[in-house]
Amino acid sequence: MENTDPLSQLKDIHLPDPVGLWPLAWGWWILLALIVIGIALGVYLWRRHRARNHYRQLALIELQRARAQVDQDGELAHYLQQVSIILRRAAMTGLPERYLANLKGEAWLQWLDAQLAGADEFTSGAGRALLTGPYEPHPQADIEGLHQLATRWITQHRNQWQSPPKEAPKKSAEASSHA
Repeated sequence: MENTDPLSQLKDIHLPDPVGLWPLAWGWWILLALIVIGIALGVYLWRRHRARNHYRQLALIELQRARAQVDQDGELAHYLQQVSIILRRAAMTGLPERYLANLKGEAWLQWLDAQLAGADEFTSGAGRALLTGPYEPHPQADIEGLHQLATRWITQHRNQWQSPPKEAPKKSAEASSHA
């Protein structure tokens, strides 16, 4: 008797070869190219940002040296002179088109305040010591406040590659009288 069961005559299913990872499909090549371009662009922008703001790091180092020097020898007039020089160098480097080298006195302090939107700490705060302090024999100044203000100005002012700071809204006399 012959085997009459037709199912026993079937052969197993042959699976196709597994799909390999190589060669990549064109979509993967495009994705890989976009990733490489994105990384290269990110590195370029990061390096450009660091190069454009390197003067800030140098100014902060000089400011720290001046602070250490005044803490060591107590020469406040020399410290005030150094802070003014450091701020002027940072202004000339970071803002060559907006900075006028002949600014002196009140105009210099007002210009510094204008670079920090809404601030008036140079004209009426700790920064006021820069006006006459370097020329007095025994100046009085808030060293810590001035150091923090100069540090903040160096780190927060907007340089030539950034848009100028927006003016802070001024309170009108009517608004303050209704409060």
